[in-house]
Amino acid sequence: MKKILVIVLFLLATHYTFAQKLPEIEKQLNAVFQKITPENQSNPDYYDTLETANTQFEKLLLQYTASNPETLHYDFNALKKNGLIITTSEDGKFRIYSWDTWTGGTMHYFKNVFQYEGNKKVYSEATESETEGDAQSFYHQINDILSQNKKYYLAQNTAILSSGLSYHNIKVFSIDEGKLNHNAKLIKTQSGIKNQLGYEVDLTASSNRDNEITNYDIEYDSKNKIISIPLILDNSKITEKRIRYQFKGKYFEKM
Repeated sequence: MKKILVIVLFLLATHYTFAQKLPEIEKQLNAVFQKITPENQSNPDYYDTLETANTQFEKLLLQYTASNPETLHYDFNALKKNGLIITTSEDGKFRIYSWDTWTGGTMHYFKNVFQYEGNKKVYSEATESETEGDAQSFYHQINDILSQNKKYYLAQNTAILSSGLSYHNIKVFSIDEGKLNHNAKLIKTQSGIKNQLGYEVDLTASSNRDNEITNYDIEYDSKNKIISIPLILDNSKITEKRIRYQFKGKYFEKM
């Protein structure tokens, strides 16, 4: 009985230590992140130190999210209040941190850190843009889905290319043998099984000048397992019609 009590007290003490540690981690992250936010523009060295601050924050975020498993479930409310976008899967095993680097103009450059649980360990990684000058996107929603007893994640993301031009995308991830798979394929199209669906929205196009449609986002119906995207014509006009892909047990297929 005494031995059990000692174990319980040790676990409680460990939990308390981490509970104390997480606010300190957020405080350190926030101190760097505030150097990036536009509210810091009054600082005369803001633009000169912006790139360095982004690199420093990314490095620190990777370090803490990889070495502290509890961060996967921590709210980070202060960071979110200052502009860090955090989206977490429904099972709590996959999370994406996104932020605007504020190094662009009307085109916004985002960075992302991917944190996930694999083989009962927590990992963290950053993915660089494949093309130099690519704005990257920020992730804002993750939905879970099972296909043939395997868990997949549908991650919605948006790229801001200019004040009137954006790119909307839904991308499939999975965790395979303890590693994050960025190229998991679950969407069946006429040209094959795909990893993602995406489309460009051009609000500056003449065809959209008098267009009253304001809902051009991706929608996901988790109950009926339907991905819905707007039908956009060749002249860039956004229509009220929707293209839908429903999960049929193995893949999402066009309805």
